[in-house]
Amino acid sequence: MPQRPSASVSAALPPEQTASPFPARPESGSLPLRAQAPANSPQTNSTVENRALRIALADALAALAASRHKNVEQERRIQKLEQALGEHERAFQRITTQLNEHQKALLETTRTLTPHPSRLRRLWRTLRYPPVSPALPEAPALEALPPLPPSLPQPPSSLPLPAAHTGPRKILFVAGELDTTGRIYRCERMAAAFAAAGVEVRVLECPVVGPDDVLWADALVIWRARISPHVSTMLRLFREQGKPTIFDIDDLVFRPDLAKIEIIDGIRHAATVTEETTCQIFTDLHKTAEDCDMAFTTTVELLDQLFRTGVNPILVLPNTFDHETQQRGRLAARRKQLIGPDGLIRIGYAAGSRTHQRDFKLVSQVMADLLRADNRLRLVLFTLNDTLPLLLTEEFPELNGLEDQIEWRTFVPLVDLPAEMARFDISIIPLEAGNVFCEAKSEIKFFEAALGNVCSIASPTGPFRRIIQHGQNGFLASTAEEWRNVLLMLIQDPALRQKLARNAFHCALWFFGPERLSFLARDAVLSMGQGTESAQANARLIARTQDTTPLIPVVPESETLFLHDHLDQADVSVVITSYNYEHFILEALESVAAQTLHVLDLVVVDDGSTDGSLSLIVAWAEKHTHRFNRLLVLRSAANAGLGGARNIGMAATETPYAMQLDADNKLLPAACEHLLHAMKVENAAFAYPTIQQFGTHILTDVLGDRPFQPLALMPGNYIDAMAMVAKWAWAAAGGYYVQRDAMGWEDFDLWCLFAERGFTGVHVPEILAEYRRHGSSMTNGVTETPSHKPRVVTLLEARHPWLRLTTPHAAPRDDAPA
Repeated sequence: MPQRPSASVSAALPPEQTASPFPARPESGSLPLRAQAPANSPQTNSTVENRALRIALADALAALAASRHKNVEQERRIQKLEQALGEHERAFQRITTQLNEHQKALLETTRTLTPHPSRLRRLWRTLRYPPVSPALPEAPALEALPPLPPSLPQPPSSLPLPAAHTGPRKILFVAGELDTTGRIYRCERMAAAFAAAGVEVRVLECPVVGPDDVLWADALVIWRARISPHVSTMLRLFREQGKPTIFDIDDLVFRPDLAKIEIIDGIRHAATVTEETTCQIFTDLHKTAEDCDMAFTTTVELLDQLFRTGVNPILVLPNTFDHETQQRGRLAARRKQLIGPDGLIRIGYAAGSRTHQRDFKLVSQVMADLLRADNRLRLVLFTLNDTLPLLLTEEFPELNGLEDQIEWRTFVPLVDLPAEMARFDISIIPLEAGNVFCEAKSEIKFFEAALGNVCSIASPTGPFRRIIQHGQNGFLASTAEEWRNVLLMLIQDPALRQKLARNAFHCALWFFGPERLSFLARDAVLSMGQGTESAQANARLIARTQDTTPLIPVVPESETLFLHDHLDQADVSVVITSYNYEHFILEALESVAAQTLHVLDLVVVDDGSTDGSLSLIVAWAEKHTHRFNRLLVLRSAANAGLGGARNIGMAATETPYAMQLDADNKLLPAACEHLLHAMKVENAAFAYPTIQQFGTHILTDVLGDRPFQPLALMPGNYIDAMAMVAKWAWAAAGGYYVQRDAMGWEDFDLWCLFAERGFTGVHVPEILAEYRRHGSSMTNGVTETPSHKPRVVTLLEARHPWLRLTTPHAAPRDDAPA
């Protein structure tokens, strides 16, 4: 395996931050992490210099990773262009050959038709004998030309719609506003979700839509387009052809009676907008909604308001992020972790427009008081193009004299916003209570902050009450006193900030991720058809209307013993869970290092081992930093059990997929590469290989050699824990079950949760892993014991009533010690 570039940042936590018996022993060229400075204490020169060096190293690594990705993309583009050129050349050769054959045939035909030298003789023969038509040689048929390969990388193949589907297969998304973040959320990302659901899509600005676009599309989704002769004609043409028209809206901007300054504060700050012009805009949007057959929107509150326009049915399709935005936000959070704290605590207010003056008034006095009391605090505000402040601080005299504690940042493009928000330590989302306009606002600011690993405090509007579980993945605050209390709590407790941010990310990962939106989009399309498929899709959509609060995986406390990060982006992390396996752990680690997948992350979780395995793991990690993009060694604060340890590892991953590996087993070199390929092709929640058994008293050679069939899980589990799991699917299911009453069956429980949610699993019929049979395994020591097995069977059947487990009694493996 080739080594990665030598520049890296690696660190071990100092002794005062961890109870680890292992001293910090960073490798050459790496930096030890420092503890945060005490409250209100200035940083020493050495601390400042150390952090400056960390920033320079992190920036260099980020630039190196970006260059590497750019080179890889260029190489892929060149390969595809070369393939396209080869196909063009081969097609040209085939055409040339066929043209030559046709020319030969034409010559033969011409020769046959050429007159004889004596025209009289020919005339005499013609009159004497019946005319004979010369036989033309059969021309060779032209072969169909092969399709030319695309010159640019294409998105992964989507699941095609059923052949019997009678609803739309081509959808035109029309944007009524140009160059706004709303267009990205409601047109581009929405179209991407429908494309992933098997629909052909186009995204166009409203003024450029022409007759050909109307003829091409089977359905129209029109976002924020005011009624006009052009829009009316477009809607009429779709209606005359019997094609559905769908009004999409993401704000309460279709009720003319709300176009008042006392309701929409932003009207008074717009240079060219008045109550009258706002009322006209809202009236026009209301008329567009009335002329449409159905509607999409972002929150339940907007759905209720839309019913007043007469449009029906209405479907809530939430705002979402995309994978690129997620990657940028997470990379910024990793960089922040590497460079360490600068002694400041940043409280960010990421208002995207001048419509939130009265919203900020809810917290302005609290913020002023906190800033004056603690010189570590900074209030982060934004401007447009470094000139136009998005919050007019002159309306808040309580902030006078605090200019040095206010950081002004330039508002960045949407794809970079989570990375910018990663600078925050706390994000605040105040909204005016009881204001119908504010009550309908979506949860965008919650998940944008979460992508950057930042916790949020929000006003308790309906959308935020549903998404924020108070004290678990954020805080809700109504009064000034509540805002003060939760802000002080978070300022004083960085560990709590990290816990809330982590849980917020896990909630956002599924609930506002592209995978969930593609699920909803597919059912939305199928529901527009007729027959059984449509009825079943409508049933799923009705059931999902109750899915308003995401699950939060339980992640036990842990400490970081070793951290190394190249700041590149891998697709896969291998997560190894270990407990008292000092005789086997190095074999497992070496099997990961031997993977053919070059860019790879590794997370090792020691679940409170009492043998010498932990020292072996840390020593091995220190010697193998160049093999991995990111290498992390964690230890649970207390023995958490297998489910808890797996959740610790999954929470620590920063990749879309995680390969599970127990410390007594091994992966074969191609495991991660082949499973990753299967995951991407099938867009699966998990993939599992055939597993070779080794060790003592082996009765069957292999495990997991059956294809995935959810109902086949009913009598018992046939899929081993050594599987690759998509992080979004893990988050959607609420993670592995962590209570000890399911010890050893955490993986079976997760497969059942996936089956109940309709997630896809895929079997790769190759031997890609090895399962060790030995007497000290957990299967023999815990799972298959008379005291444990009946309890876990009862628990699993209670959690999943469709199970009918056929082996409720303990059945120890024959290699168990007597």
